[in-house]
Amino acid sequence: MAIKSPTRTIFQTYQWLWSWEKTFKDRCEPLYIVVDSPDGSGIEAVAPLMITKEFPGQRAIKFVGDGKADYCDLVCVDGRLDLLEKLFDQLFAVRERWDCIQLNSIPAESPTVAGIQHLCRRYGCRMFQRNLYSSPTLLIKGQEEEALKVFNKYSLRRRQNYFQRQGRLTFKTVQGPEVMSYLDGFFSQHIARWANTGSPSLFLDEKNRSFYQELAQALCGTDWLVLSIVKLDGRPLAMHIGFDYEGKLLWYKPCFDPAYAKHSPGLVLLRYLIGYAIEQKRDEFDFSIGDEPFKQRFCNHVRTTVQVQVFKDSFTYALAKTRQKLGSIKRALHGKNEENRSCKFVTLSM
Repeated sequence: MAIKSPTRTIFQTYQWLWSWEKTFKDRCEPLYIVVDSPDGSGIEAVAPLMITKEFPGQRAIKFVGDGKADYCDLVCVDGRLDLLEKLFDQLFAVRERWDCIQLNSIPAESPTVAGIQHLCRRYGCRMFQRNLYSSPTLLIKGQEEEALKVFNKYSLRRRQNYFQRQGRLTFKTVQGPEVMSYLDGFFSQHIARWANTGSPSLFLDEKNRSFYQELAQALCGTDWLVLSIVKLDGRPLAMHIGFDYEGKLLWYKPCFDPAYAKHSPGLVLLRYLIGYAIEQKRDEFDFSIGDEPFKQRFCNHVRTTVQVQVFKDSFTYALAKTRQKLGSIKRALHGKNEENRSCKFVTLSM
């Protein structure tokens, strides 16, 4: 029996989970929970989890890939509540190994969220939930005319026209085994793009480079990993690593040559990618998590991901609630806009 997560993204695939665990397993303790079918013919549900050590000394259950996966969820036939209960029964059977459950980046529309609320009432656990990130997207299927209007926006065409006047501008995508030969160039451009900024490239860390190499290798037999390149006179102007999966093209890691930064090569890359998604008849172009202003200019729909925390006792609950309040005060003092990450406490107990 083939099982799929209610959240059908690349981040729930075996290839993603295997690549992440192979690279980062020294930073956590993997804890996969499985529910077999009653007749023994296969697996009905999987919870890809890990145990991490948090401050101050707490042991937290998180999704495998937390922090790198934009969308996380359980892998469960049709999102069935009975299977979710069986997963949590096993999780609570080893409750001496953890202090809290912190499940990040679950799409708000996933049945997993309501299912966990129900189970907290059953187990008499305390829980709270908050909006985590906005997830803008450009819906294409059924809204093709609107998508074409976004593709033809003057702000995008103007940037592309500028570079076309400077030389020969080309765009190509590579998939499968061919991606491997472009990774070093992508890492180099990403590092250069973020040099001398307050956010140095993640690829300065060898672990992150290794993860992308492992993932590219794991996905080489599929067309899910897409590396895109915009070239100016044969030299890479901008590059992007994303995913083409389940009818969606996902915006994931872009970069560009910083020498051309003032002419917005990233917008040129974006226009080509939107055009590619339209041409390939994808259902949508998913900008992924984050409310960066440029996304708001080119999306036509916004979803939300949530964080769900479950506590097995009152002490850990009270401690986490205090930390949340202190964090909110700290962010307010720094003047940060918390509109999209505001806490929505859902405290449930027997």
